[in-house]
Amino acid sequence: MASGTQTRGDSDAGEKPGVRTSLSAGETVQKIERRRFAEFVNLFLGPVAALSSEQTLLVKRELLVSLSRRAVYWIVLLSVGSSFLFVCGSWIKTSDIFLLFRFVWVLGLWGMATPMATYLLKKTMALPKHAGTNAIEQMHWAWAALVMLTSFWWAAGSFGLTPPDYSSHAPYLQFTRPGFLEYTLISHAFTVLLLAPSLRATLGSLVFGAIPFGFSMAPALFINRPGMLVWYSAQLIGYCFIAWFIFYNQKRACVKGVILDEARSRAEAAKAEKNQLIAAISHDLRQPLTTLGFKLNYIERNIESTKLAEDISIAQRQVDAMEVMINGALDICRLESGTWNVEIQEVALPSLLHGIVVDMQPLAEAKGLKLSLHSRPYVVRTDRHALDRIVRNMVINAVRYTPSEQGGKRGHVLVSCQRRGSCIKISVWDNGIGIPEGRQADIFKSYVQVDNPERNREKGFGLGLSIVQGLANLLGHKLDMDSTPGLGSRFSVTVPFVGRIPPELLEVQTVENGAPDLTNMVVAIIEDNSDLRIEISMRLIEHGCYVVAGESSSDVIEQLRIEALASGPHFILSDYRLENEDGIAAITAVRAATGTSIPAILWSGDTSSAVLKKVAVSGMKLLSKPVSEQTLLTLLARHKPKTSIEGA
Repeated sequence: MASGTQTRGDSDAGEKPGVRTSLSAGETVQKIERRRFAEFVNLFLGPVAALSSEQTLLVKRELLVSLSRRAVYWIVLLSVGSSFLFVCGSWIKTSDIFLLFRFVWVLGLWGMATPMATYLLKKTMALPKHAGTNAIEQMHWAWAALVMLTSFWWAAGSFGLTPPDYSSHAPYLQFTRPGFLEYTLISHAFTVLLLAPSLRATLGSLVFGAIPFGFSMAPALFINRPGMLVWYSAQLIGYCFIAWFIFYNQKRACVKGVILDEARSRAEAAKAEKNQLIAAISHDLRQPLTTLGFKLNYIERNIESTKLAEDISIAQRQVDAMEVMINGALDICRLESGTWNVEIQEVALPSLLHGIVVDMQPLAEAKGLKLSLHSRPYVVRTDRHALDRIVRNMVINAVRYTPSEQGGKRGHVLVSCQRRGSCIKISVWDNGIGIPEGRQADIFKSYVQVDNPERNREKGFGLGLSIVQGLANLLGHKLDMDSTPGLGSRFSVTVPFVGRIPPELLEVQTVENGAPDLTNMVVAIIEDNSDLRIEISMRLIEHGCYVVAGESSSDVIEQLRIEALASGPHFILSDYRLENEDGIAAITAVRAATGTSIPAILWSGDTSSAVLKKVAVSGMKLLSKPVSEQTLLTLLARHKPKTSIEGA
């Protein structure tokens, strides 16, 4: 007995490894088959990324939400179709039971499927944010079951329709049982597309919806039209394959969306963490730097040694540079993190711009630059502190990159504002080094400087224009920039116009330079050379003119229309040789558009007899290039209106 028992145990022990080997081999074969099948799918749809359990849950939830909404559309579509079939269908009329069937069938779709779909939609939308896999799967199966039941109920309507008639006199386009089957098969394109987020719902709808048709149609088709039975079956199988491919394509799109959302969230979190770190460092460094700055100032005032005073002055400049850099970094962090609070209010431009120019005047004079302002009595809607920072940074940038002298001309920075319809355009002009066209797209990026490869701290740290861009975006103000290498640049910000300051409350806020005052004189400039047009505009704006400039008469007329000036222009300056017209025609067009005989003058480098004769016939005056600034100002002063305009 003992020996037998032992033998039996040996036999069992010998069988179990065999079973394990067989199961292991079976599992390996299944894995290989699944891998080959996945490779086959990827050949058509592309590979799918490996997901974590959290990502898989997100994908399932996204597909469930998409299915819930689409299934409602699908059920409503069937309900509407049932109403149409109820009215226009060819129903059996030989018994009252079929009439009752007809009402029960349509009420089943409207009274059962539609309310259930609404209930499941509310339940799906109410799923907790952190619902687990089981809860999502249960809702998914609930939707699939409702879809299958609805599809089955829809197809069951064929039992109440007129049976197939295969005689030669049978009407084809009639809502009888065969027509109902064919139209249902055609409409399966909507089924496949709308139920694409769920393969089980799509296939269940197709298969369960085929069962009633199989019982009501298959016997007659098998006997009379076996070929049609094969065709309908092949059509249904084809829909199943299409549904399978569309589902996996939909799933892959959802997977990509989840991966992109998570990558975006990680990037935003990393950016926020970086901004928080920089802000913390900047904030913590400002206190000791402030203390150190005060201490150095005190020592510098009380030191007696000249050599030591010079060293302390150098140290003070280093502290100032560090403070500027830290403040700039902190401002960038505030903008990127959305913690810069703005207070939109009505702001008087004259006092704001005058304060900026007065503050920047010592910096400009130390560099040998001329800094001038031409302001107008405008009130704008903006945040005063933010707009002050924008314009101030633009002025600082212009002063830093404008040499004291270039090409025999003194460096000049001009701050001006002009009305453009319902907006005010505040511009900072300079005749400095300009910006190459290939670098203009980068100048508003942080720590980017066009002409400072040696990182000279006297030229700043490359944060000023980045802050300008950030503040402009925050306020919704438009930034513009025009620049020509070697000739200069113009930076502008456009702000909403509110109105004009009443004359009795207006203070003179213009930094004068001793030149003739042409304040409130509207001058139209027609010049197709952009560099010359900008240069003349700067000179005239500096002397108080309101300039409307363009490369053609149509440009000037359009600007005059947009700005809706109450008076003007008071004078027209035009080049003779323009691209698409001559100066005489351009001046005539502007006069015709305004309905007034505006004083005008031409300038040209062409002094041929033909040109001189044509100008003489027109009755206009011609100045030969080059025209001196003093000549131009004297000419304009003679035509300056005695009363100021109200619409400028």
